[in-house]
Amino acid sequence: MLKKIRALPTEDKVNYFLCFGLIGVSGMPYFFGSIYNVLMFFMVSLFIFLKRSIRFDTRSLNIMGVFFLVELLQAVFVYSIAPVTYMGTVLRFMFAYVVVAICNKKFIIYYVNILYFLAVVSFVFYIPTAFIPGVYDFFVSTIAPLFPAAESSTDNPFYAIQSTIVIFTLHPTILMFRNPGAFWEPGAYAIFLNLALIFNIIITGKLVNKKNVLFTIAIISTLSTTGFVAMFILIASFFLVTGELSKKAFILIMFAPLAIYLFFTLDFLGSKISQNMELKDDTTSRFGSAAADLEDFSTSPLIGWGKGEKRFGGKEFTFFTVDQHRNNGLTNLLATYGIFAFLTLLYNYLKTFNALCSEYSFTGTFAFLCFLIMMMMGFGESIFQYPFFFSIMFLHLAYTKHNSITVR
Repeated sequence: MLKKIRALPTEDKVNYFLCFGLIGVSGMPYFFGSIYNVLMFFMVSLFIFLKRSIRFDTRSLNIMGVFFLVELLQAVFVYSIAPVTYMGTVLRFMFAYVVVAICNKKFIIYYVNILYFLAVVSFVFYIPTAFIPGVYDFFVSTIAPLFPAAESSTDNPFYAIQSTIVIFTLHPTILMFRNPGAFWEPGAYAIFLNLALIFNIIITGKLVNKKNVLFTIAIISTLSTTGFVAMFILIASFFLVTGELSKKAFILIMFAPLAIYLFFTLDFLGSKISQNMELKDDTTSRFGSAAADLEDFSTSPLIGWGKGEKRFGGKEFTFFTVDQHRNNGLTNLLATYGIFAFLTLLYNYLKTFNALCSEYSFTGTFAFLCFLIMMMMGFGESIFQYPFFFSIMFLHLAYTKHNSITVR
């Protein structure tokens, strides 16, 4: 693998670095949570963007403009927004767009290869750490201090930054045999893996190949409810849109009983989903978060409540507690930005999956199913406010004709 990296052209190496940075500030504790890391990667990406004389796609302003306008309206009608907060939003959106513009159609290829590398690395650390007594404590106490993670924006221990060795996170769930990979927790890792699986299926037109097998094993090792359900739906979706009708029916007949059996026998599937539904008044559950977010949304449906001190239904708070915790990405986006920005994200996500499937000769049905899987994963994790997930809104621009200007 290292030989292949060294053999890459310089341009590809730079592109891999920028794509890795986009992933890093969106989910890897070593980079995650610090606006200074976003600024550093953005400055590098902007330099490359200008050096290569890449044309700026003016359609991206339509997407960014919705979010920027909403935040300005929030500053007028909700709370006095700090200029640093607003600039942070601009920076994250611009970083996401510029990386997509630089990588162009190879963006998803870079992403798949980076996740493949991280998946291989995860097993190198996960297997001994999870199964050999004392290894976890050794890494946490001796190795991890050499790689201090980015400072958290809150002092609440509920959101404590996990120990990390940059490309692997020493999350306590490893001791429960869950693999977090390089990300903030196993559920987040499962989402990044499922997205890599989606992209690689679209690129190759195949469900079974070396990378997809590794992604599948890695998803299984996360023991993530959201990750498992997304993977099952993705596999079923692939068979629904490919092959002969008789083969589709046979596979689904064999697949459905297996999925039902696993759902009712694995604790982190059926019982966990039932528990989440029972905890509808607890904001640490997915359904509890959704209920709280929808209540907030109902009081400010057009522009939401923003990211400031009045985010939670207009109620100010001085200390962040689990009552303000939100882990449902879809409803959190809705309550934070309101209906127009919410629909903007959904519309551009669907356009991206349609553009990808059109480019690689997949049916529009598969694009729509991939879109639904992405929304389902967003229901399970609060992901849509991070730069990498902004970039998916811009990705379809690489596959269609555009109006552009050269920035010098």
